[in-house]
Amino acid sequence: MKKDTYTVSHWNEAAQVLEPSIFSVEQEFTFDALGFIVLPQLLSAAELSACCSASSSESLGELCSADGTIGRYVRELCGDSFRQDGPVQHVPAAAGEPDDEAALPLEGGMDTLERAYINLRGWNGRNADGAPLQRAGGAWEEIRIRQCQGLVVAIALTDSAEGKCPLVVVPSSHKSELPAPPLPSSSPFAERPALAAGDVLLCAANTLHGICPQGSGGELLVADFISRTARPQVPPEQQDEPPLPAWAEELGEAEQTVLAGSDSGHLLLSDGTATWLASADDADAAQRTSSALDFAPRDDAAERWAFDTHGFLLVEDIMDDAWADAAQAGIDANLDQIEYRGVGDKLDGDVTLADIPGAPTISGTGRPDLKNLFQLPPPHNAPFLKMLAHPAIIQRLNWMIGAGYRVTQNTALCHVKGSSGQMLHSGNTNPTIIGKHYEMVNGRVHTKSGINVAWQLTDVGPEDGGFVVVPGSHKSCYPLPHSVRLCNERAPIRHLSMRRGSVLFFLGGTVSHGAYRWEAESPRRTALFTYGHDGRRPFAWPSRKL
Repeated sequence: MKKDTYTVSHWNEAAQVLEPSIFSVEQEFTFDALGFIVLPQLLSAAELSACCSASSSESLGELCSADGTIGRYVRELCGDSFRQDGPVQHVPAAAGEPDDEAALPLEGGMDTLERAYINLRGWNGRNADGAPLQRAGGAWEEIRIRQCQGLVVAIALTDSAEGKCPLVVVPSSHKSELPAPPLPSSSPFAERPALAAGDVLLCAANTLHGICPQGSGGELLVADFISRTARPQVPPEQQDEPPLPAWAEELGEAEQTVLAGSDSGHLLLSDGTATWLASADDADAAQRTSSALDFAPRDDAAERWAFDTHGFLLVEDIMDDAWADAAQAGIDANLDQIEYRGVGDKLDGDVTLADIPGAPTISGTGRPDLKNLFQLPPPHNAPFLKMLAHPAIIQRLNWMIGAGYRVTQNTALCHVKGSSGQMLHSGNTNPTIIGKHYEMVNGRVHTKSGINVAWQLTDVGPEDGGFVVVPGSHKSCYPLPHSVRLCNERAPIRHLSMRRGSVLFFLGGTVSHGAYRWEAESPRRTALFTYGHDGRRPFAWPSRKL
């Protein structure tokens, strides 16, 4: 029988290169299908002896380094900069037989919001000028982008016969989109793999698994690993962080939490009408806020569907007229601080926003912006600080990207007639970067994309220009054509009419969006905020494990 000749490569985001997989094609298929794999006799006799010794923690650290015997497999599945999550667990051989009817103590499944198995389609390529495939069309090849947000590593110290291993796994449960029923020890869906001393079992963390020792079972060392974008079980040592600016010291706790993000050590919860800080007792509630799935009837089910389907959500009537008037007055009182983008500055590659060849729908006189709205002199900043942690915003952000974000942008768009639009950007413009993708796994959105929140202070009519978007582009499997990027191909592009007082949420780094040139006689007034997870610590952590 002839062997398969195809090879599997995965994208190394850090190095921006394709690397051949260290797994065989059979192992690749097995892990993707079952959610776990056994690597027989991976450890040498010396490595196994070291794991069995009193210095096992040190030995495991060496074994699981990026270049270690086990660590190179962890890196393959979790990506660069993976880290151990919690201490190594020693599972001794146990006497006695389990109760066949007792429910297995399983972890994983669709309730594992932070430990998803992500396998995406992307591409690698170059523009015609040799630059990375971002700004214009060129040659490209399709690739896979795989990442385990969490991985369980089990090292067999002694032999375990099939059906006797202390580690229980439920094959293929890492891709289930329904909650698992209670599974007894005798369940035909649960397996206890046969392991020999020196074998290593790798299991995706969202594969249903658990430790359930029984008689004649072997001895294990078990360790958890996570990708660099996953929330740790226990917060790492807090680094010294700069204090909040002086102007923020008089703000409420909710506002300060949004400004500090993960540095605050708190999670912010909301039911849409009130906002509060999560306590240890609220940890389970904080976890649920990260989920877009809820099998009980919800008032916002239609919103969640619309956001997941289109990549944006328009919510009307959040602001009243008095609030919108105050925000407009705050902008008008500080027009001398407006900055123009695209006037002589190189943007979007080799063109300026003032004059984009071949793009009549977006060429104009530049883009006037008023930055740092929170720092405007009082009382002009007050209407914008009111937006910062508004319950209607926090409640939605918690299921759009999960709690623990900070605000990273606060700018007013102050376009006048003739102001430039903007080429389509984001979406799959950098398709090989995992954070540029949108994936919902286990009811949780996985993306490093921030959420842009645009408060509409004036009406936007169908012929006024302004914000445009390609619905569904956050899930697109093809590069963004340059002709569409220039906003000349109107077929996939949608212009949104918006009423004063409404708020637009959209995936700023994932859904393809831009703007037509502003054509209305009255100026555009939009307050634009961006909320995202800290780049150094992508997700915040509560006071105890969620």
